[in-house]
Amino acid sequence: MKIDSKSHVKVYAYGQALRHVARLIASAVQVSETDALKARGLSDEKLDHVYRDLFSSVRRCRAFLHEGAQTSEMADNLATACLILKHLYRMRFHEERASGSQQVEAGDLAERLMTLSQSLCELGAAVSPAHWEEELRLAA
Repeated sequence: MKIDSKSHVKVYAYGQALRHVARLIASAVQVSETDALKARGLSDEKLDHVYRDLFSSVRRCRAFLHEGAQTSEMADNLATACLILKHLYRMRFHEERASGSQQVEAGDLAERLMTLSQSLCELGAAVSPAHWEEELRLAA
């Protein structure tokens, strides 16, 4: 709902943030960026580990929401990206560990979250990566 209420520029920024976070996850757990965006190719333990890292990352990003316009904007983008992926990784974990209807429900929700993250990434690809990388550099 939050994503739908923002401008198209903000949606592009969310997509760029998702791609950035997926690259970080991919390098940390040695999977492709595509697998990181889908939460695929990971053991239950790695899914849980990435989930916990994303949970912490959302909290850290939210701490910067009132630090200034540019920092706040970047923190919001990264927090939203981490939040989407956090939920995706948790649902993939439950898809592996749950049983019966809970397993099916977790898988269905994971597929929806995966579709959302992939769609946002495709939209984010419409924005020049150089622009996004410059914003990240300035925010750091």
